[in-house]
Amino acid sequence: MRLSEQRIQKYLNEVLQCARKVEQIISGTEDLQEKDILALKYLVIEVAEAMANTLQHILAKEFGVSVKGYVDTILKAEDKGVISHELFLRIKPFFDFRNALIHRYWKIDDKLFLKNLKEGYRDFLRFIEKIEEGFLKKDS
Repeated sequence: MRLSEQRIQKYLNEVLQCARKVEQIISGTEDLQEKDILALKYLVIEVAEAMANTLQHILAKEFGVSVKGYVDTILKAEDKGVISHELFLRIKPFFDFRNALIHRYWKIDDKLFLKNLKEGYRDFLRFIEKIEEGFLKKDS
């Protein structure tokens, strides 16, 4: 089977919508309420899952590579050159964070979470750009 650009675009749109919501919440005020922090955590889960779905689809259809979980997906995506090492290093913490939240591996430090998210949420947009450049046809 071939790569589905429509499917990839759907996943990238999910990443974009979540990134916009993150930006909207964190740009409002320094003093976020608990409901805002919970919303941000949920959005990070959604972003990580949409990025993983994107990468999994590309790995399967372009490279014939299967994956076992979210972290394996990003590791194999870097290994196959789907994403650069630099981008891998920038977005992997969000995959790790997703697993920590879902599996409750450890208590999440909200201040550290917010600091990392404020510094790193633009990497969600970089991810979109890199996937579009590498795997979506340009309309000309």
